[in-house]
Amino acid sequence: VFANYSKGVQVPGTDNLYNAFFFPTDSDAANPVPETTDNFDLGYRVSTGQVQAQVGVWYTIFNDRLASSFDPETERNVYRNLGRVDKYGIDASVSVRPIPEVAIYGFASYLKSDIKDNVQNGVCTAAQVTGRLNLCTAVGGPAFALTAGKRESGSPTFTWGGRVQGELGPVELGMQIKRTGPRYVNDQNIPLVQTVNGVANTVVYGAKTPSYTLVDLNARVRLDWAGLGDKTYFQFNVSNVFDKLYVGGFDGQLADNSVPFVQ
Repeated sequence: VFANYSKGVQVPGTDNLYNAFFFPTDSDAANPVPETTDNFDLGYRVSTGQVQAQVGVWYTIFNDRLASSFDPETERNVYRNLGRVDKYGIDASVSVRPIPEVAIYGFASYLKSDIKDNVQNGVCTAAQVTGRLNLCTAVGGPAFALTAGKRESGSPTFTWGGRVQGELGPVELGMQIKRTGPRYVNDQNIPLVQTVNGVANTVVYGAKTPSYTLVDLNARVRLDWAGLGDKTYFQFNVSNVFDKLYVGGFDGQLADNSVPFVQ
């Protein structure tokens, strides 16, 4: 049985601090607050001659979570404070070697996040006040992105996968699979909208990226039989065997009309 508690700190990077030419020395932007975390872990691990397994739960409290949003004073996207964000989940893995030549490994994770506050995302327009949007009550007042109670964007809700590896003399064969769950595109957990051909609020992408599965293969041959020593190999890898097209890494956005850079 294992347990852990730790504290962490992350200060804004220089690219964030230098995202504007000048900030007044007494402004919030010139004095960014570092992000701090309280991290809790609890789990159970077992190990025998053939089996190694582990399951653990974790809970992380982010205070002053760093995020990007629109600053109405500078009219630029800058790093702002998401306030408190709680992230928690469960991780499990098992490794089995029924015979020395065969190894089987599996893993699974589930992640949940909870943004506690609505985040200011501009100033209120007359249309927002009339439509009672973004918590607007007066023109020129603060407009908020409705992030309270929502998941943080960019992180998959679950992942699972496994690997099988076998040896036959000097030849080693392996196959692995990984399933990545959906990820929210923005912190409001709503579809991505743009103005298209003069039509405002046109949905150009859904609230989540779809799940995807990747399969990889590999083969390796030891070349000690050729007199090259037992640390020399010839290896062949095939990545993404089924040529799956998927949304790769991207940074989540605060607003529904902010388009992220995506791989």
